[in-house]
Amino acid sequence: MNVMNRDGILHISLLNGQARAILTESTQMVQRAKDIHGLSKIASAALGRTLTATAMMGTMLKGTGESVTASIRGGGPIGTVLAVSDEKGNVKGYVDNPAIDLPRTGKKLPVGAAVGKDGRLTVIKDMHLREPYVGQVNLVSGEIAEDFAMYFTASEQTPSLVSLGVLVSDEKVEAAGGLIVQMMPGASEAAIQSIEMSAGMFMDISGTMKEYHLEGAVNQLLLHLQPEVLERRDVQYACDCSRERVERALITLGAKELNDMIDEQHGAQVDCHFCNKRYEFTEDDLKALLAAATAKTDK
Repeated sequence: MNVMNRDGILHISLLNGQARAILTESTQMVQRAKDIHGLSKIASAALGRTLTATAMMGTMLKGTGESVTASIRGGGPIGTVLAVSDEKGNVKGYVDNPAIDLPRTGKKLPVGAAVGKDGRLTVIKDMHLREPYVGQVNLVSGEIAEDFAMYFTASEQTPSLVSLGVLVSDEKVEAAGGLIVQMMPGASEAAIQSIEMSAGMFMDISGTMKEYHLEGAVNQLLLHLQPEVLERRDVQYACDCSRERVERALITLGAKELNDMIDEQHGAQVDCHFCNKRYEFTEDDLKALLAAATAKTDK
């Protein structure tokens, strides 16, 4: 039985254009990541929040084929948390330690303790310019939403409210979602105060998504801010790896590396970090790639 996919991203104008919101339901996206990587509850929450934020940032990009990568390295036992989104909101990611488990100290999962806060959030935007844009901020808490809020404020000079949430049981992601609210240039003091006074309403985003889902959450969270939905996009966990891409990556290793693989390993196995798909290359496959690499060098 197919469960209807409710996941999506809404771009919303607030207060007659004085602010904007990006609201996301990402339950099935996070469930897909949990299934692929065998994520624990804590890893589901950490990666799910990061995937959700990165997908929202992806849909802020303007050009076809552009991408954004968010990497969190906080020094905690989960290791690196990484997510990549294209401009459509197709997102993929992984954590170094998907089986991470820590004791709870209250009702909430100890995501901050798993991620750590002795490190940085790094955002890389590939907008097909000569060099990618790279922004970095020190982690505030490792809880991820606060860290993305700091990134927007410090690196993009756009003070932002960010709420991210994943509600997860042993086997199932019950609900996941995110909200980014940003003031637009020239916003009035009254508009700024209205947004600031609303911040408390935005905190339990996963609970709101579980009860109201995406379209219902607009009124539940933003009705008093005169929301006007400008655009809706689908969002999904999607890996774009292919054998051709892996072949290109192997060719870029150069003749020496390929010769070593042929002589010592008599083949190669390449695993995709994002979807766990394995690509097998025989000795003959590698010799063909070596010929291609050599021809490239000779030109």
